[in-house]
Amino acid sequence: MNNDQYYDWTSLEAENSDIVAGIIKKWEALLDQESTEKEYHEFIKEHSGFFFSDYNCYLTISKLKLASELETDFINIRDQRSNGLVYEFIELEKPQSKLFTKKGVPAVDFNNAIQQIRDWKRFLIDHKSWFKKYLPTYTTRVISNSCIKFSIVIGRRTTHESEIEKRNQIASELGIEIRSFDYLTDLLKRRKFFNSACLDIEKSKILENHIENPFSKAISDSDWKEFCLNKFNSTHFYKNNAEEIVKLREYNDLIHQMK
Repeated sequence: MNNDQYYDWTSLEAENSDIVAGIIKKWEALLDQESTEKEYHEFIKEHSGFFFSDYNCYLTISKLKLASELETDFINIRDQRSNGLVYEFIELEKPQSKLFTKKGVPAVDFNNAIQQIRDWKRFLIDHKSWFKKYLPTYTTRVISNSCIKFSIVIGRRTTHESEIEKRNQIASELGIEIRSFDYLTDLLKRRKFFNSACLDIEKSKILENHIENPFSKAISDSDWKEFCLNKFNSTHFYKNNAEEIVKLREYNDLIHQMK
């Protein structure tokens, strides 16, 4: 990535964008394979800017460790401007995973994902000092009026009405979102691209342009925890920390195909 170059990200939105078409093709081929969860995770990590970045999210954490045996798959950091940050925890299963058994009870992978989220909640409730240090925002509440959101990505899209009703019931009862891998495909296909982040960074149009870079990868546990040592202000997060964030992120090699 050229630190002085202004990129035309909007060119990626064109129907003939070979870069975006290639990412979608590889992703859809991966979904049709009997791959491991690690392989799906790695693909999303390498292309997190294409999957997750939007007007309030320019940074994704991969595998943040809450405890020695407890870690997230991804956390999207969403900037609510004056209202601080919202952290979206994502538990990733496999596209081949089932939601329910033939008897209608949660299948193994789905049950494990639900338990993982319960464990995350319990940890955050019991470790307020860790919460304040590594997920700084306006509140440490977890169950209600929280700055933490929880999502499960599992299986493929279903049209089975009773299964959808049971899934939605569980999501409502637990206060979480349950998405399919096809939802992630939709994010890729509907991705909008902008040349400026509209953060009102008066000193640099280049910086506004670079924070929008869709080739950004998810950052590591250690990178995020080191970044937190700066004790940043969680209000207007991306505006106030744009230069540091652009330096913190790594970028997919596909950026070299940009003209």
